[in-house]
Amino acid sequence: MNKLILILSMVVFFASCQETKRIFIASHLVDCEGMAPQKCMLYKENISNDWLYFYDTIEGFDYEEGHTYELEVMVSQIENPTEDGSSLKYSLIKVISKEKEKSIGQNVTINDYESQENSLITVEYQALTRATFFQININKDTIEKTTDRNLKNIDSRKCSKKDWETIITLTEAIALEKISQLKAPSGKRLFDGAAHAQLKIISKNKTYTSASFDHGNPPKEIEQLVKTILSLSESIE
Repeated sequence: MNKLILILSMVVFFASCQETKRIFIASHLVDCEGMAPQKCMLYKENISNDWLYFYDTIEGFDYEEGHTYELEVMVSQIENPTEDGSSLKYSLIKVISKEKEKSIGQNVTINDYESQENSLITVEYQALTRATFFQININKDTIEKTTDRNLKNIDSRKCSKKDWETIITLTEAIALEKISQLKAPSGKRLFDGAAHAQLKIISKNKTYTSASFDHGNPPKEIEQLVKTILSLSESIE
């Protein structure tokens, strides 16, 4: 009897540490940063949800870029994860579907690119204090930056097709309707410890404006886009 109870207890324990899920995987990879800069898959658990960064790997899954997937996976708890590692392990149970998409570049499919290209006009990043001002504007033709509050002295360079495709891909991973509600991870700007920063994503029909956050420490949901914007601006002499 005691042996049976022990076996049943072990079955219940392992079952509680595992969960079966269906997830969707996007057809392209995006730049992301976990322990170091890397390429991440995008995933979601419901087809109507926004894409999210997937920092982990899926054991047994051979990802091929240019294909969308619906997968059934086993999610298990890792008992003693490393300090910076994930506490979850993903294992492939089966590939439910795999569909090929024609791509125009490494990161963007034709349909996704055309949709974003037709709607996205400009991304704007601004950081300021009482004594300083910094603004970057990026559209499909030009990358501009200035430290002039009057917006008269502006430096610029051409925005390459690759740069613009990267911006488009990163905006696709953001729930634009929610960026005004994103919580800043730190509050140094409240006592002049950092510049007040704000991100705007401007489409043909609407402007999406984030809440204020510390320059250099944006909410994680827009972190990769902000880092890309700042990186592109650094190429302007």
